[in-house]
Amino acid sequence: MKKLFTFALALLGFSSVTSAATVDDIAPLKHSYVLVCDELGARPGKGVLFGAEHFLDVTGGSTATNKGQVDLSVVDALGEEGAPLYVTQEIVDKYGADYPGPHYNWLRLKNAQDVIAMKLTAKSKVIMFIQGNNKVGKDARIPKIATDAELKNALNAAPDSIHPATVSGFRWEYTVEDDGLYYFGSYNGDMFVSFIIVEANEAPGTPTVKLGDQTYEGGLWFREVTAKANDMVEEGSTEKIPTVLTYTTDGTAPTASSPKYTGPIKCYQDMTVKFQAFMDLFGTGEFTQDDFCDGADNEANVTFSFDAPSIEADGANVTIVSPYEGAKNFVSINGGDFDESSSITLEESATVVAKSEIKNGDYTTFVSKTATKDVYVLNPIKEKKVIKVINGNAVLDEEATASSTTGEVYKVEGGEISADKKDFFVKNIEYAVVKNSDYQIDGMEIYIKMNNTNITFQVAEGDSVNVKVTCSKNACKKIDADDNAEDPTALVNDRKCMVNVSGTNYFHKDAEGNEASDLKLCEDANIIEFGLTAGTYTFQKYSGTGNILIYSIEIEPATADPEGIAIVKTAATANAARYNVAGQKVAEGYKGLVIVNGQKLIQK
Repeated sequence: MKKLFTFALALLGFSSVTSAATVDDIAPLKHSYVLVCDELGARPGKGVLFGAEHFLDVTGGSTATNKGQVDLSVVDALGEEGAPLYVTQEIVDKYGADYPGPHYNWLRLKNAQDVIAMKLTAKSKVIMFIQGNNKVGKDARIPKIATDAELKNALNAAPDSIHPATVSGFRWEYTVEDDGLYYFGSYNGDMFVSFIIVEANEAPGTPTVKLGDQTYEGGLWFREVTAKANDMVEEGSTEKIPTVLTYTTDGTAPTASSPKYTGPIKCYQDMTVKFQAFMDLFGTGEFTQDDFCDGADNEANVTFSFDAPSIEADGANVTIVSPYEGAKNFVSINGGDFDESSSITLEESATVVAKSEIKNGDYTTFVSKTATKDVYVLNPIKEKKVIKVINGNAVLDEEATASSTTGEVYKVEGGEISADKKDFFVKNIEYAVVKNSDYQIDGMEIYIKMNNTNITFQVAEGDSVNVKVTCSKNACKKIDADDNAEDPTALVNDRKCMVNVSGTNYFHKDAEGNEASDLKLCEDANIIEFGLTAGTYTFQKYSGTGNILIYSIEIEPATADPEGIAIVKTAATANAARYNVAGQKVAEGYKGLVIVNGQKLIQK
């Protein structure tokens, strides 16, 4: 079921919510369950639980609405010879009344790129209704079940040369032998799933339980729990004995004296609703504890989920806005305690975390997810600024060294950089030690390690700056990587020195303006220069490696005379005599820095 889950300027950074779930958070499927994929509304995303927390989206992925539909209330016509019916009469009898109407083959599973996980009990049958993207034979798209997230330890066989067509749809079934964690993807490529049905190996008479969507009505939030009594058939008998249900809402096991279930139960707070079946031997609705159906219990774990408030900023003024009427908002600054507030004024840049409390009548108060934003309150760069390590001691990390396979490991104690907090917002700063003097700059041992580091600064409207980054001589993924065997003069990716600023990678250029980022092939590859126009910029991890080690960052305003700067809005050829600058011409002999698409092209 769907889970409803001055020159000082402030700009918003990226936001995030609570930490991603892991396989440890998956609720085991002890009872039968039907996941209607297209009722999820949106692909949950990597590390998100869905389907009453029974399913984990391991990798993230996509969805589709153009891959046909499945209706569990209508028996299919016979397919190709030997092909199983997509929807059989047995399926209709079991699920048709509860899940009427067509549903899209919606949830994409593609090899190891789109993987979901679930915890199954022994002898549980998994049924998936899929569209196989029009592939047949060995290329057929069918589910792949494995005991590992990479789907290397597959439990079911790959499709063979006579595998039936999956053009109009396909029903796939698999029964697991043991309790355990199972991963599901696809053989060969894209397939699209409408229903995932888990038929657990339940005791006779086990009731069917459904948890409804989170709903707001009459000023209150609630979720509705419904149960369906199922007949009991004793072992060795064909006689169907009707059952009646009792239930509790306090987590205790129901008995014959517990309330009798007669209709939907509205829940206004987190709780566990448990059901127990009793035999109704004479069809009168009367029963005693002696009529207890052993093992025929089920439950609904009722939880509520509320979206995080939004964090909005106008200069240093920050406003917290909840989507829920009457909610109380709370704010934490730079990891401090939460204080109730919907508006604050920052004196300097900060990481703001916000959450809301939603009172649900006299029942309970819900707490929303959290939102996180970096809010920047910065003075634009108006004079030369230099960031480098100014304090710190390199000490042997004995624990890391003991397990190292590459020799001694050092750590930095008391590290500090020269970055005024009014000019730069620095967070997650990390340091690295370079002991080999061949790779050091000016004999320096301690460097800024660009591993998720954020150093943010601002360039005012109408201004431009020149940036010079000096890295260590081994600031790459693997300085000892071999040359390209076919072309020793070709750049080697693992030896490239690059810095990432707001998603753009910058590197050293040779005299012709070509990339010169290989630290072994290019003597000055550790020195990277580029220009930036107005905006807010953040140094961050270069996507190719976490081993970019920075000696210094120099940021200096560009001047128009005598050493000017020209910003070319569109690409220009390197040998052009003139450059088109927003409709104007920069003549040959211009004394300044020419920038094309944010990259320094040539000094004239």
